[in-house]
Amino acid sequence: KRHQGIRRGKHIDLSDGSEYMIRNLETFITVAQLLNFGEAARSLNYSQSTVSEQIRSLEEELQTRLFERIGRKVFLTKQGETLLPYAKRLLKDAENLKVLFKSEDGIAGTIMIGAAESICTYWLPPLLKEYRRLYPNVQINIRVGCCVDFPQWLQNDLIDIAFSLRNDYREPQLQEQVLFEGQTVFIAAPDHELALMDKFELANLAEQTILMPEGYSGYPMDLKKLLEKEQIKISNILEFGSIETIKQCVKSGLGVSLLPEIAVEEEINRGELVKLNWLNPCIPIKGLVVYHREKWLSPQLVALNNLILTKLK
Repeated sequence: KRHQGIRRGKHIDLSDGSEYMIRNLETFITVAQLLNFGEAARSLNYSQSTVSEQIRSLEEELQTRLFERIGRKVFLTKQGETLLPYAKRLLKDAENLKVLFKSEDGIAGTIMIGAAESICTYWLPPLLKEYRRLYPNVQINIRVGCCVDFPQWLQNDLIDIAFSLRNDYREPQLQEQVLFEGQTVFIAAPDHELALMDKFELANLAEQTILMPEGYSGYPMDLKKLLEKEQIKISNILEFGSIETIKQCVKSGLGVSLLPEIAVEEEINRGELVKLNWLNPCIPIKGLVVYHREKWLSPQLVALNNLILTKLK
């Protein structure tokens, strides 16, 4: 059956000549990435005429134009841009299925995980250790990133699953499951002037240096909004890409910070950092596991989800 164009939620029919279709999709992805038929041919070890024929055949099958050729330049059409994430997903699924049935020890394949640094460092390791013990033939790849990027990564099939601290996603195509609920704490070095105060108030931050994680969502943004609401102007804000770097800078007395409690528990218990005595409720955090609703759940992904559900009981 042929499709008129490419519509979201539709699936390409692989019932006839599936290997041929998969090969054409692989060629399409390569051309889409390089935007050059000659370079794609060299990358795939094909002749340029073979690449052109495979793209022409795919366009005929889908009854749509995937590329525009203007002079020597190649551009993806809107239909080509729509097809690209689905094509990547189909190839990954086909590869996973082949690995699955070749394995003599059960579930195999790959999983690409996107994770916020706090979850990746302080929550995920025990889960992944148990998963590796149960499914040693699954290759786990982790991409640490900002929570605001995860919806796009999931949409483009760059990751299979996301572990996020952001709880204000509005995208209807995302499915979420709460992993844990926690809180943030203000921290400082033991000899910092704010650590010596009996009661800490937000107004005390006005003349301080605040060390914050980079990002435009989650608890760092919640703190900025709170300071703006209270009309507290901070003299100096330093943003870092690593929580571990922030902790080391706070220990050295560079400034104070607001971090998830799970990220600083050990340092507080060892006396290397001090939790400031803020009487107001701290900014909460919520750990989430996030899927794309249209994502086909491979056996290895189902196994991970089942393990997560077991941990939540």
